[in-house]
Amino acid sequence: MATPSIAMIPSGYKAEKIYSVLPTNGAGDLTFNRNSTATRVNKSGLIEQVSTDIPRLDYSDGSCPSLLLEPQIINLITKSNEVIATSNAVVTLNAAISPDGTSNAFKIKFTGTSSNSGGLLSLESNPTAGTFAASTVYTLSFYAKNLVGDGGFNARIDTDSTSTLKQEEFTATSNWQRFTMSFTTDAGSTKFGSNSRFKNFQQNGEVLFYGVQLEKNLFATSLIPTTNGILTRSADSASKTGLSSYINDSEGVLYAEISALGDDLTFRNVSLSDSSLINRLYIRYPNVSNIIQAIVEISGVYQVVITQVVSDITLNSKVAFRYKANDFSLFINGTKYIGTPLNGGSVPSGLNRLGFDYGIAGADFYGKAKDVRVYNTALTDAELTTLTTI
Repeated sequence: MATPSIAMIPSGYKAEKIYSVLPTNGAGDLTFNRNSTATRVNKSGLIEQVSTDIPRLDYSDGSCPSLLLEPQIINLITKSNEVIATSNAVVTLNAAISPDGTSNAFKIKFTGTSSNSGGLLSLESNPTAGTFAASTVYTLSFYAKNLVGDGGFNARIDTDSTSTLKQEEFTATSNWQRFTMSFTTDAGSTKFGSNSRFKNFQQNGEVLFYGVQLEKNLFATSLIPTTNGILTRSADSASKTGLSSYINDSEGVLYAEISALGDDLTFRNVSLSDSSLINRLYIRYPNVSNIIQAIVEISGVYQVVITQVVSDITLNSKVAFRYKANDFSLFINGTKYIGTPLNGGSVPSGLNRLGFDYGIAGADFYGKAKDVRVYNTALTDAELTTLTTI
């Protein structure tokens, strides 16, 4: 098999840069940006905060890291490691070692009956975070660990003191786990309820909690720790221009081993382009559930569109898009899908940019990338089958 001209396999990085394995002269290193701190799971399995503009090599999926790219999100919980105790519970702050390796997990000892409450979430005290947007999906997430066997507890979000918006039961074990709960608000803006809380179904139970997060999103993203107010994590972006010597605009392959963060019906792209939005080819998750597409455009006119349904875009997929005039194929996890040429079936000239986006900006790729490569030859079916087989 031919050697790729560009290979970004997450390994080395520094501020504002992700090192590419190929080319070896550094010309393929991607420029990275994120205007805030953010967290990742490090090689030791601990949640770790990294500085502004530092790429995140995330090990949450195992021993091989992924480049983690996420959208801008606000944690609406004002104190992610604290709740307010009710009359039927005792809350102890900094009670145990948390998933970040420090002693900042809080404990709720439930002293009442199964119908009584445990700890009120720190939501309603912040005026900015105090109102839900109408008809909008939010996701609550948190880490929990049971100190008394395996026991059930309840997470609840209220719109006011009498109306429950969402309530769900969870079972914590003796190991730390992250739990999530998504819900949709009603048609009117709704005030956070003062009864939003954790409740227990195990009398005299003791549960450790860490990293409570509420975000306006369909799924949970990486933890944004808060101590005294809401906090924003800025969006990640990565791209590199000036790559004309490493991208063949007559034929080649764009390869990506990727997974989506969620099936959130937004456009998320990995592209080769001429640094414009009209001459490009790209692999993307579109705004349709569990779809992977490969597309070529010249002057904004589609030359080929290949659309394939997959079982779950949040699972790791190996995707290769082979492009050549009137000869386009998409390979996903070892299976070939043929594209029908449109409007001439040509390949755009002047390709000089690799980006986790639409071609220059917008529709950024948010997900995990284990491997991104560019080949300057149209690899054979056998080679692409081997390359993409899981």
